[in-house]
Formats: sequence, structure tokens, C-alpha cells
Amino acid sequence: MNRNFAKPREDMTPEYAPDVLEINGRKVYSPKAVHCKIAGYLPLSPDYPVDPPEGKHYERTDKIERDGDGYKWVYTLVDNPPPPPRRWTRLSIKTALAKAGMLDAARQFLSSTEIATGYTAWEALTDCDYIEEGFGGAEKWNALLDGAAVALGKTREEIDAFLDNIPTEG
Repeated sequence: MNRNFAKPREDMTPEYAPDVLEINGRKVYSPKAVHCKIAGYLPLSPDYPVDPPEGKHYERTDKIERDGDGYKWVYTLVDNPPPPPRRWTRLSIKTALAKAGMLDAARQFLSSTEIATGYTAWEALTDCDYIEEGFGGAEKWNALLDGAAVALGKTREEIDAFLDNIPTEG
């Protein structure tokens, strides 16, 4: 099968040129472009669209369309997936809090905040290997960060900027 040459089926999916063509009752092995053209198979461009709008990318469909003397793939514009949540080690968080002079205030706030009945956020920070952004869902995560901002005398924007500056796990 030669995927460089194709013709559309009824549903506009490509039918690729076979490795052996039959033209006027004769078999042509390893056909050249001219043989493919005689048999109705035209070049299939490997080109794809470039420069999608911000936050989007192109995905190839299984369809082809006519393009000059050949065919090209049909692409659709789709949204980029959301980035994966950031992950911080407990060491990186505690070190950043200590360097910023906020470790004691953070300990007090997190010790008074339960993430499960009888289990404080400070215990969780001490027990976990890492903290993942959005843990517990967006509403709980935002409530925790909003509460931390108040307890630490910061704005939510300052808390978000603080987290932005902590190295994340790869």
C-alpha cells in the first residue's frame, strides 16, 4: 500500500494506492506517480495547518478533500486540553513558607482546618508525599487558599503568586 497516493471513497476516507496496480490489463509492480495518476490515485499531501489560535490545536480527521492536483487531509480545530494540575512536595511548600516567614501562621491555620473529620490540613501536609493543585475539588481547594490568605494577612492573588514561585514536581 502506498500512503502517498489516494482517492476518496464515498465517505471521503482515503483509499490508498496498492503496491501493485492493474492498468489496461497489465500489472504494474512498484508503480510510479504517473501509474498512480492513470489509475485514479492522486498525491495525498502530508501538510497540516499551522498557527492555530491561542488555546487550540488542529487534529486530523479521517477524511480527505481535493486540493489542486491531489488531495489533502481535513483537519478540525479543537481546544487544547487543560494543563495537568501542579504538584508540590511537602518539603518545597514548607521550605517556601519558612523562607517567607509564614510557616508558623500556616501551621496554625492548617491545624485548625479539617480536610476530613478529625484530620487536619496540617496533618495531611505532614503525611503526604506531595500536594496536588485542586485537591478535593475546585471549591474546597479555593476555600482552603482563600482561608490561608486571610490567616496569613495576604490577598488571594498573593497566595496564588506564592504558589507560582514554588518549584513543582515534573
